[in-house]
Amino acid sequence: MTTFLALSGAVFWVLFLFLGTAIVAQLLLLVTPLGRWVQNATLFPYSSTFSKRLIGIGVTLLGKFKLPLPVNLTPDLATALRSVKLKEMQDLRDVILEMDRLPTIEKGKAALGLTSLFETLGGRVHKIPSPYTHPLQYPGYYLPGVPAKTFYDPAEFEWVRPLEEAFPVIRQELLDLLSKNGAGFKGYMTEYDQRQAGWNTFNFFFFGKKFEENCALCPKTTAILESLPRFEKDHIMFSALNPHAHIPRHTGPMNGIIRGHLPLIVPPGCYIRVGDDERTWKEGKVLVFDDSFVHEVWNHSDYVRIVLFMNFWHPCFSDQEVRVLERFRTAYERNPLAKLHADNQAAERGHDLELKQLKPAL
Repeated sequence: MTTFLALSGAVFWVLFLFLGTAIVAQLLLLVTPLGRWVQNATLFPYSSTFSKRLIGIGVTLLGKFKLPLPVNLTPDLATALRSVKLKEMQDLRDVILEMDRLPTIEKGKAALGLTSLFETLGGRVHKIPSPYTHPLQYPGYYLPGVPAKTFYDPAEFEWVRPLEEAFPVIRQELLDLLSKNGAGFKGYMTEYDQRQAGWNTFNFFFFGKKFEENCALCPKTTAILESLPRFEKDHIMFSALNPHAHIPRHTGPMNGIIRGHLPLIVPPGCYIRVGDDERTWKEGKVLVFDDSFVHEVWNHSDYVRIVLFMNFWHPCFSDQEVRVLERFRTAYERNPLAKLHADNQAAERGHDLELKQLKPAL
C-alpha cells in the first residue's frame, strides 16, 4: 500500500509538472518578448498548435488518473485542444495577414505603434493609451482601429428603427413560445463546456449556422433579423435570465462587432455593466454596446428578463472590409475549440426557465 501511494504521488507530481509546463509555455507565448517574437506570421501556426496540444495532453492525462482538473479545463475541452490542426492555424494566419492590410486596421496599428496584428496576440495591447483601447477591453482577438466605447446612442444605427417598430410582432412570437413551455429554449453552455445556471437561450443563428427548427417557430422575427443591414450571424438569440440570476464577468471573442439588445420582457431591477458603465433596459427600446469590454448582467427581480440578442458589424468598417472580417470569423470558428462551443449550442438539452415567474401583466 505504501508503494502504491508513493507511486500515485509520483504520478500526480509528474502530471502536475507536465501541465504546469504546458500552461507556462502558453503564458510565455502570450506575455513575454519571446512570445511576441514567435507570434509572427511564420511561426504563429506552429506555436499556437504546439501550445494548445500540450495543454490538451496534460489535462487528458490528469483525467485518466482521476486527478483534479484546473478550472475551465474539462475533458471535452482537452480533447478539442489535442485535436487542433496545423492547417487550421495556417488558414487563420493567412486571413490575419489579409486583415493587416485593411485601412481601418492599418490606422489603428499606426496609432498604437504596431506593425502587425500578430503583435496584438500577446493580450497586453489594451494597456496602451489610445482612442482604440481601454483597460477593460480585452477580447480574444483585438482589432486596432475600432473606437473603444462601451455604450452607443441607438440613433446612430439604421437597424434600430425597424427593430423597435417590430417590437410588438417579435414579442408576440416570444410569448407564443413561452405559452408552449418555452419551446426551443435550452440551458446556456459556455465556451468552456460549462452550464451557466439561470441563463436560457433560444438560438436563431450560432457561428453562422441557422437553427432552422427554431426559426420556423418564429418566422416573422427571423425575416426581420435577416433583413437588417450589417447583420452578423455569429450568435443571435432570445436571451432569458431567471429571477435573481447573474451572468458573471466575461468578454466577447473580438471587437469590431456591435451588440444590440431589443428588450422584450424586463421587470425593474435588471442591469448590465459594460466596462465601468451600468445601464438598464426599457421594453421596446434597443440598447447598443460593445461586448468586447468585460461585462456582466444581473436580474435582481422576482421575474424573468428576456431580450432579443443580436450582432452587427461596426460602422467603422467598410463593406469591403467586412467581407474580409467574415472570412476571419469563419477561420477561427473552424478550430476544435469553437466547434465544441457550437456543438454545445446545438446539443439537445432542457431548460430551467422559470415560466411561472413572468411579469403579471403578461
